Amino acid sequence: MVIKLADNIYSPLGATTRANYDAVMAGYCALKQYSLPDGSLYTASLFPEEERHDDEKYTPFEQLCIASASDAIARADIDPASPRCRFFISTTKGNVHLLAKGETHRALLGTSAAIICHHFGNPNPPVVVSNACISGLSAQIAAMRSIEAGLCDTAVVTGCDVQSDFIISGFQCLHALSPDQCRPFDRDRCGLNLGEAAATIIYSNSDKGEWVAEGGAMCNDANHISGPSRTGEGSYRCLQALDIDKDKVAFISVHGTSTLYNDEMESIAIDRAGLADVPLFSLKGVYGHTMGAAGVLETILSMQAVEHGVVFGTRGFENLGVSRQVNISAENRTTDKQCFIKLLSGFGGCNAAMKFSYGKPSNTIKPNPIMASNSQQLPRVKITTTADELVDLYRTHVGDYPKFFKMDSLARLGFVASEILLKDSPKADYGVLLFNRSSSLADDISFQATIQNRSNWFPSPALFVYTLPNIVTGEIAIRNHFQTETNFMVLDAPRTDIMAEQIALAALHGPQIAGWCDVDGEGHCCAALVAVPQHTPKETIEQELNILLK
Repeated sequence: MVIKLADNIYSPLGATTRANYDAVMAGYCALKQYSLPDGSLYTASLFPEEERHDDEKYTPFEQLCIASASDAIARADIDPASPRCRFFISTTKGNVHLLAKGETHRALLGTSAAIICHHFGNPNPPVVVSNACISGLSAQIAAMRSIEAGLCDTAVVTGCDVQSDFIISGFQCLHALSPDQCRPFDRDRCGLNLGEAAATIIYSNSDKGEWVAEGGAMCNDANHISGPSRTGEGSYRCLQALDIDKDKVAFISVHGTSTLYNDEMESIAIDRAGLADVPLFSLKGVYGHTMGAAGVLETILSMQAVEHGVVFGTRGFENLGVSRQVNISAENRTTDKQCFIKLLSGFGGCNAAMKFSYGKPSNTIKPNPIMASNSQQLPRVKITTTADELVDLYRTHVGDYPKFFKMDSLARLGFVASEILLKDSPKADYGVLLFNRSSSLADDISFQATIQNRSNWFPSPALFVYTLPNIVTGEIAIRNHFQTETNFMVLDAPRTDIMAEQIALAALHGPQIAGWCDVDGEGHCCAALVAVPQHTPKETIEQELNILLK
């Protein structure tokens, strides 16, 4: 079992987990109204301006990650510099605010993650999970699998995002932001609030803690890159995969963004899973949507709630506004149960759920399943080209999918490479796990240009959606109707050992289309993908990646 040793929440409501829990129980929130350059209003939970600046060494994003991780590490009493400790950073946009200053290198997620790890003296390459709104759960699942496989003894999982004109204008141009405090699951809900926070959980293979990460699942709904399945298919499949005994579940901590379709989708998924009478709540009315931090922050607060016998009320909720009769309340309630479910969903069709239980566990770690040797050769493809030449490749190798022309360069690259790969691969319901260095840098630069002149404010909604790197995994899933897990990770370089480990761990749960997929800021494209059967060992995958990426 994988045990939680310690945690921290650093938010506008406090710098420790206990301070945040006390603030929530006291009915506080930090949501306030702000204005955009075009005069429109939005509500968000932000740190005071004096705490949101670059210092000589670290950006606000890095400062928050370091502060949160430092507190959790001290409470866990672990050595963060140990080779047996690994860092997993969950974020969607990291240092994206630096693009407004013309800085691109520090805006790379792998670069900032390496700076954070260097602060703690950790020798291992950090893994950045950038999987839209489910990043916080995706990172926890990756950490849990790594510990179970014997790759590390402890894992520091830190989720963080800092809001900026880039992010706020993007959600505003999608008409997703509410000018007032959000109202999750309410009939009068009219959009989400954004928030800032950092949160850290430290997991271990020891028996010193009382919280067990019992399992996690990720499923794509293969519906649309920016709209959830109307049947809640992805979230439903995640819940089904967890094998839930509802009589033991204290509550479901839902995503609850207060958007029209997300709340409705979650209610349908919960009802389909037979969990409609289980209490649920959303914390978005307290913290706003903290993006890469959400899955970690909301997991920690849910743990606190169970320990104190509480089911949080949903701030902003008054009248049920979804089609299924889910069990939600504005008031705090009590519980004596010691298990909960955390549920998230996000752009690119991704969904995730995890199950946690409280109580003294027996410490049984699964044996390492990914290191056996195997000489099997896998189907593979490599594409090195330019963004302009991707259209010619599409016409040569595909030619029957007009949606291609709406995609950005990263999605086009991954789409064409996967189409070529799948022609020579066994038929299967593949998961998709991709890595790169640049995240969505080319699109980030283009979108930044649309908001650079604050007096001529024209953010592009079509472009903003593609400033999430995991959209490429969603496009591949939609094309092929893959409804298994999709994930996107960012590294500071194509480290085939780390890639092979994570791919092998994912392949324990099903076959994978996996590998490197990168478009840099200059439009240079490189895709190196392999079709990985279920239970393929790490050594085989690394061998294939080394051939492709040499």
